[in-house]
Amino acid sequence: MAFHLNNKWSEERLERWLVRAEKHYGGFVKGVQRKKISPKDPRPHELLYKIGMQGGDRMMFHGYAKKYAEYLAPILQSRVLDDCPTMIVEVGILKGTGLAVWADLFPKCRLIGLDIDLNFIEENMGFLEKRGAFKNTKPEIYEFDQYLDNFRYMGKILKRDRIDICIDDGTHCTPANLTTFRSIKPYLSKQFVYIIEDNPNVYLEIRKLYPSLNVENSGELTIITPNRKKLI
Repeated sequence: MAFHLNNKWSEERLERWLVRAEKHYGGFVKGVQRKKISPKDPRPHELLYKIGMQGGDRMMFHGYAKKYAEYLAPILQSRVLDDCPTMIVEVGILKGTGLAVWADLFPKCRLIGLDIDLNFIEENMGFLEKRGAFKNTKPEIYEFDQYLDNFRYMGKILKRDRIDICIDDGTHCTPANLTTFRSIKPYLSKQFVYIIEDNPNVYLEIRKLYPSLNVENSGELTIITPNRKKLI
């Protein structure tokens, strides 16, 4: 499912590819039962254990492919054509569909997946690899509680690397989103894209707390970049 750049390359083509790639690696799943919850999660735990999780839904089900193509296209052009590595972090990986997509899109990258429960991706890794995932890049996966201050923890994981692309598809709760962003922000590269999914209100808090950053809201999607709407 590698995305090959050529003279017919366009954001529209990337948008279509993102939808196909997500479907190729399993697509939309729902009713995935939680096995682990942060002790600091303020939501009723009994209810959370009853409510199943869903994933593989960003590109087609939620319709985020257009915005992803808009913001990832400039990075894809500059990094891939110049043969530069890309540092990608995804928070909330569930079964790993997103990681498989990013590994195909950026074949030369360091790819990190963070989740409070790694059992789901570990159980699904065989399926992803049979579908052709991770031929060039093997993801690093780490346990991650979004309600904790993970600043030092991220420093140990990243070492001297800086993050170019970060996707928060974890709890979808504003307190956890803000804590995660605060932990990761010091490690973002000079030209980064930070995306928070499935939270229609978090952008308001981020705009207040970080007025120097550009924060775009598109429905339930928040896109944060350094002082400009999209990278050039």
